[in-house]
Amino acid sequence: MTAAQASSPPVDPELHVFEQAGGWHWGITVPRAMGSGFKVIAFSEQTFPVEDAARVDGTQALASLMNSDTSNRIATDTVG
Repeated sequence: MTAAQASSPPVDPELHVFEQAGGWHWGITVPRAMGSGFKVIAFSEQTFPVEDAARVDGTQALASLMNSDTSNRIATDTVG
């Protein structure tokens, strides 16, 4: 872990829903270190016909990701 990682607070992933190539998609991002943009950590492979469908699916993926991340942090904190 670098000093920058140790001093920066954890940042929650953010869901983005967008229209592209004739359909709707979602992506989940986190800020890159040192303020140099964003890193995509998950995205939809499926194209959705309407924005709401993409948002629902993306919201479920984000919740799953957050639950997984929380479980990993708890397991890491209790080891050792």
